[in-house]
This record gives sequence, C-alpha cells and structure tokens, in this order.
Amino acid sequence: MRPVQERAFSASTPAQRSSSSTTPGSGPKSKTKNRRSPLALPIGAATVLAASWYALGSGTKDESLNDTRFTAFDVVSNEPVSPTAFVLTIRSRDSELAKNSAKLKAAWEHGLWSVEFKQPQLQIARHYTPLPPLEGEDGTEGQLRFLVRKMQGGEMSNYLSRMQAGSQVWLRGPHHGFDIPKRLGDAGEIVFLAGGTGIAPALQMVHKLLDTSSIDGSADNRPSIRILWANRRSFDCVARDQLQGKLKADDEMQSVFLRQILDMKRKHGNHFSIDYYVDDEKKLIGIKDVDVALRSAGAAKPPSTLQPAHKSCRWHSTELLAVSMDEDDGQMPGAACACAQEGSGRKIVCVSGPDGFIEAFAGPKRWAGGRELQGPVQGVLGTIKRQNKGTMDDWLVLKM
Repeated sequence: MRPVQERAFSASTPAQRSSSSTTPGSGPKSKTKNRRSPLALPIGAATVLAASWYALGSGTKDESLNDTRFTAFDVVSNEPVSPTAFVLTIRSRDSELAKNSAKLKAAWEHGLWSVEFKQPQLQIARHYTPLPPLEGEDGTEGQLRFLVRKMQGGEMSNYLSRMQAGSQVWLRGPHHGFDIPKRLGDAGEIVFLAGGTGIAPALQMVHKLLDTSSIDGSADNRPSIRILWANRRSFDCVARDQLQGKLKADDEMQSVFLRQILDMKRKHGNHFSIDYYVDDEKKLIGIKDVDVALRSAGAAKPPSTLQPAHKSCRWHSTELLAVSMDEDDGQMPGAACACAQEGSGRKIVCVSGPDGFIEAFAGPKRWAGGRELQGPVQGVLGTIKRQNKGTMDDWLVLKM
C-alpha cells in the first residue's frame, strides 16, 4: 500500500469534548447509541406516550426480557474500574430466570448484541453492550455486566452510576447486531477501532470467535482480532501495564474487567491483541496506525485466497452493506451467501465508539426512511481506500 497522509485522531472530537453526552463514557453501545426515547412531542401526545411507556415496562403477560417492553433486573454490584468507569453487574429475577436464560443464550450464540436501559425519570433509553461472560460462565446464569463511563452531564451514565446492590433497573432487548461469523466467512482477520467503552463489542467478538468457536474446530484456524483502543486518560487503559509487563498481574487487586482482558490474552495469545492510544499522552490513532494494522493483519498466515464478493450477496457486498442496518443481520439469519462457495467471506474492520469517533474513521451513518443505515465508507478508512485502490477489496467496514 502506498503511504497515506499522516493524521491523528483522538478518542473524542473537539465538539464531543464540549458535549459530555456524546463522549466515550456515555457514547454508543456501552458504547451506547445516543438516542432519546421518546422524542420531543406535543404535551398531549407525550402524556399518552409516557403512559404507554410505563405500561410496556410493567406488562402482566410475560415479564421476561423482550424487545417491546422493559423488564426488571436487580443490581448485583457496581465495581469501580477507574476514576471515571465502573462495571455494573445485574441479574434476572428468579421468577423469570428460565426464560431470560434461554434468551441470553441465544444472544451470546449470535455474537454481537445489546440491550436498552431505561431512565424512568427522564423517560429516555440508551443501548449498552454487555461484556462477555467470565471464564467458567456460559452466559445463561441470568447475569449481565456492563462497562460504563460516568461523564459530567451524562444522563444515563450518571443514573446508572447511582445504582447499587439491591437497586432495580429496566432493560429491553436483546437486539442482535452484525452476524460476524457469516460476514467473516473464510477470512480470518479482524481489526477493531474502539473509542472508550466502544471496546465492549470488540470483546463480544473475541468471545464469539475465539472463546466459544473456531472456523473448523482447529485452534490454528481461529481468526486474529487486533484492537486499537483509544481513551482520553491513561487510567482508563485497563490492562495496558500488565500486558506490557510493566505491572505484575496481582489477582487480589484486579477488577473483574481487568481480569477478563488478561484471561483473554492468556487463552488466545497472538490471536488477540490490544494497542493503546491515549489523548492525554498525545498518542492518538493516526492514518498510519490504521494502515499498518490493515496491512499486518494476517501477515503470518498464507496469502488470502478470498474470491470477489458478489454484489447481490447479503453478507459480503459492500453496496448492500451501505444500505443496511446492523440489526438487519439478526432478522434474516437464513439468508444464503451468493458468492462462490470456495473462498467466500471478507476481512472485517469495525469502528465502535461515540458518533464523532465513528465519523472520523469510517464516515457517518445515514438516516433514511426512519432507519439508521451504515452509509458509505468515508473518513480515515475512506482515505485509505481511495489512495490505495484495490487493497481494501477484501475488507468490510462495519460501523457500530
């Protein structure tokens, strides 16, 4: 690939720094999706909608987790991870445990998924991505963990930060996202650009592709997942010192989140890596960093033999991806691949974080017909694609 223009990007844009509701701590998918629900309405309509909101949250027929009504979960713990971040652990109520366990199992089998938390006083909902089950868990215990960063003025993150053991929270979902195994196909390389708490879906991907499955059951054929993780402050770079050998991994001092990252690295070795970038240290993700990550992905493996993607393929066509939503994948799991049977699939580069982070690296998503579509690839990845024609043909860019 020819050299591309050098430019660095932080975990947040200047505009985001002036608006704390769009920072990594309260940003997309726990990283959260920055959606207010309901939107501003006339007083009469808002009153009716508010009544419907609470009715849906306390339905009498089926109180288990679902994607139309909010379901009560109990808070188990609120554990600090850094001065600004915490892991919120919640658990299904015993009366709904059997039903919820089955739904959570299906979500973990899918791979990427999120739920919505409700803030009842402000009547807003935000999407959060659960962290994967810990080693020894199978995800069906009815317990979920979320990485949350508390930000000044962050409506949902401040609300969740006040939740302690015994508190009650309300969830809706699960919402299944991209079907990574089908989109990956016969390819074996993933590069993940994560801003702040946008690392949560990256770890879900590690769990799906490395913890619980492999392409053909052979450890040697597992995909490689490289994460470029941007944070504002050094104390949010969980596990950096331990992974770089600067600090001993003291089991007694580890947060549950730190232990999870170290366990993943121990189990998966070179198949899993994290590169850290910190605003305060003036080490930002630049075009060169992304360029190098893409070129080095799978460098230790034989050359790729992927076939060109068919333009009508639901899973591998860049044209169809641009006019799709991430949740579309979970709604049509039976769709067939239209590509050649041998060598079908695409390498994947994911971008997850606040809206400004996604726009900087992959371009904005597009609203059309009430749907938030992926839109064309722009930003840093668009620049690399333009300046190095043909070299990104094997890659799909997923905005999360």
